[in-house]
Amino acid sequence: MPSENEHDIAHELAKLLLDIIMLTDPPDLPACYASIDSLQTLRANLVSLRDFLFAASNGDLSKSVPFKGFIGGTLKSLQANLRHLTWQTEMVASGDFTQRVEFMGKFSHSFNAMVEKLDLTLKELVRKETESRQTNEELLKEISIRKQTEAALRESKEQLRLLAITDSLTGLYNRRYFFELAEIEISKSIRYSHPLSVMMFDIDFFKRINDTFGHTAGDMALKTIAEITSRMLRKSDILARYGGEEFIVLLPETSASEASATAERMRKQIENTTLEMEKRQITVTVSFGISDFFRKKNSEAQEIILSEFISTADQALYASKNAGRNKVTVYTAEEAQFSV
Repeated sequence: MPSENEHDIAHELAKLLLDIIMLTDPPDLPACYASIDSLQTLRANLVSLRDFLFAASNGDLSKSVPFKGFIGGTLKSLQANLRHLTWQTEMVASGDFTQRVEFMGKFSHSFNAMVEKLDLTLKELVRKETESRQTNEELLKEISIRKQTEAALRESKEQLRLLAITDSLTGLYNRRYFFELAEIEISKSIRYSHPLSVMMFDIDFFKRINDTFGHTAGDMALKTIAEITSRMLRKSDILARYGGEEFIVLLPETSASEASATAERMRKQIENTTLEMEKRQITVTVSFGISDFFRKKNSEAQEIILSEFISTADQALYASKNAGRNKVTVYTAEEAQFSV
């Protein structure tokens, strides 16, 4: 049986070892045990073990295991597993979801389940992103097609509108659309008492051109005269093909004398223009009739006023024909006389 003194020594040593393990600041060996090397080694190993475990618990796996043997080997194995787990976690973070932990029991199952769930979640996100991108691409394509369709419809609508209001040969306004615009201008002229003139002109001996040189030459003459007169008129003037070889122009804010000066310039330009047709040169002349006279009665329908207005210019045109053609004639209201 140990003596009472031995029992006290054993109790003191046991308490010292427990304090080294349990207390925040491990105590030093009492002076009476300082000379015992095995106790010094044991205390140093326990302190080193404490430091290693404290560092590992805070994620620092760089410390060396302080001793060998069963506990040292176990700690080294734990350290190696933690280092490998850290590396695997980094690989998962970089997108490698093939990583699996096989050496940490229940933790391995949880870790592997987490990685598998992350893998499935990412694949689902990629799938949804792909579907979303495809949907967006389809929507963009559909929007593009709709825009192209709308543009084509607008263009087609504009083409139909132009076909409805223009003459296909000359590109000028047709007679029907001219009447619509002319009624508006007459209404403005009556309301504000502004001058308004109408000019009618046609090609002299047009039938002779067709009979002699063919209808192709006649078409060329019509198109050439349309181009010349379009260039010489203002943007506010309304030029149209009235029918056959006959043209008509409405000149807002213009008196008969001003319209006559414009017609004279046009007449000379046309007379001095040579058409090249199958190695033959053709010249044409044009006769003009001008009027700024119409009865400004608000009670009369616009189409009646317009018809009478055009009739006076037409009379002046026939006066030019009767006077020898290639002339400009102005209708005057006094006794329906003409000024050539």
